[in-house]
Amino acid sequence: MTTFYIVRHGETVWNKEQRLQGWLDSPLSEMGILHAQKLAEHLIDIPFTVAYSSTSERARETARYLTAGRELAMHYEDDLREIFLGDWQGKTVEDIMATNRFDYELYTNYPAQFVATHTESFGAVTERAMYTLKNIAKIYPHEHILIVSHAVTIKCIINAILGRGIDQLWSAPYIEGTSVTIIDRLEESWHIEEIGSTQHLQ
Repeated sequence: MTTFYIVRHGETVWNKEQRLQGWLDSPLSEMGILHAQKLAEHLIDIPFTVAYSSTSERARETARYLTAGRELAMHYEDDLREIFLGDWQGKTVEDIMATNRFDYELYTNYPAQFVATHTESFGAVTERAMYTLKNIAKIYPHEHILIVSHAVTIKCIINAILGRGIDQLWSAPYIEGTSVTIIDRLEESWHIEEIGSTQHLQ
């Protein structure tokens, strides 16, 4: 069985500003760094074989804190990146609501009705992320794997494994910064042990 520990990157400067990142980037905030360090301590006894990270710098930075002091091979995967948000990237939620309220409200409240025009679709994110996890599980069929990714990407993975429709994409719990989602892969079957755990912040 392959066990994935899928971590959302730590809080960033743009997260604090309510500015959408997508494939753009901003550095971790002080709190994001602190939480990543706390998670590293929390996971210290997990015998990871290898780590994979999104190629986005905020994920890479989080991964560096999580693997500090470990001799772990680190791989970077474009397909673990966040959803591409097109024209919204780099803009605050307030700016987007002022110019594109209808589409943004569909995106946040009615994802099944959201039509991706300038953005990537939820289906495309799901396909690339699940493809990547399946390939990793083939390479490491009996190992513990650390993954550092992003909120929407993690939500798409969870939704796919639970067999839910896109209308349930945003179902609770919220995927907080440095939260951990634990997923097992055994042959062709998936099992979710935990979603969005923040025990290290308690």
